[in-house]
Amino acid sequence: MAQQGINPKQIKSFNDTALLYLLSKEGMLSRKAISEKLSLTAAAVSKITKRLIDEGKIEELGVSMQESERVGRKEVLLSLKSHDKLSLCITAELEMVTYAICDVRGSLIKVQSYPFFDDTALIVERAKQFLQANGADMSKFIGIGLCVVGSVKKDAFGVWNNEELAAMLEQELSLPVAVENNVKAYALAELIYDNVGEDASVLFFKWSSGIGSAVAVSGQLLMDTDYSLTEIGHYIVDPTGAKCRCGRYGCLETVASADEISKELGGMKLAQIVESTDRKVEHVLDQKIDTVALALTNTATILNAQKIILFGKMFENNLIVEKLARQCARYNNNFKRNKIVTGDLSAKSAYIGAAAVSAQEFFFTGNHKQ
Repeated sequence: MAQQGINPKQIKSFNDTALLYLLSKEGMLSRKAISEKLSLTAAAVSKITKRLIDEGKIEELGVSMQESERVGRKEVLLSLKSHDKLSLCITAELEMVTYAICDVRGSLIKVQSYPFFDDTALIVERAKQFLQANGADMSKFIGIGLCVVGSVKKDAFGVWNNEELAAMLEQELSLPVAVENNVKAYALAELIYDNVGEDASVLFFKWSSGIGSAVAVSGQLLMDTDYSLTEIGHYIVDPTGAKCRCGRYGCLETVASADEISKELGGMKLAQIVESTDRKVEHVLDQKIDTVALALTNTATILNAQKIILFGKMFENNLIVEKLARQCARYNNNFKRNKIVTGDLSAKSAYIGAAAVSAQEFFFTGNHKQ
């Protein structure tokens, strides 16, 4: 049987999504600029933009100051229509749970965090309280982005019963729910909202209370069927080490996570560890940095990663970033400092991943409520 090609409906969906992503990154563009950047004909862009305007996803802003002074036909600027496309963002971290309201650009409107808890009913109740306290107009919401620790699979390790929680949120708030691992969600946000190179192989690495990673190739996240395939935190670095929540022994997370460092330092808080100048703390951190650098370099080498993007609480200390970069270069001199960078969105990691997951599922590539 002859292989089936891409049908017109798929092309339409692809072009719509490409245009929306472009406006998300660029902010405002004319039809002519869109045509040039997406290599589409003027007629095709005109047809796509009309459809997206009719669907309420983009809007015309008028002409720029430069255009208004130009003789001849003026180029009208287009932008995402984001003020009435909101998401409820719920993010689980090992140290906290964050609720936020964001628009499809990832812009923060409201946020509130709590110390971590895993009571499913309470998660839903606090979501309702958060929305009510902030006078949320539910008619403007397109969906819920739910970011979780560990796998999104029902039978895999994690900290929440994701399927039960998603079902309860949908029932109680009458909104669709998109669920994703919190590290992959952050990587998705970098791809949607920042300028991560589409041709590059990029390794995202999170170092905080836990350790996590994600991989993007040619601007697309690698979504493996086996959760542990791209999960550096569960690579074995010490076969004689402690048992991990994944069931293995001596995973990187059990050896070098901030929680493990805290135990070795007598219960020191994460913020104290990151800010400390104590020699004992520095000695322990140097050991952990070396372990992380070896695992990170081996993984990046196998993946032929052109860039490593760091985020997480540990990387709020620039000295830790510098030391890690030096160790990675020591193990593989291809990994110079300009290839190992902190994520541009790292300060927003408590909510930006959930915003990206919801926006992608219910706006950029899916349907939103009219």
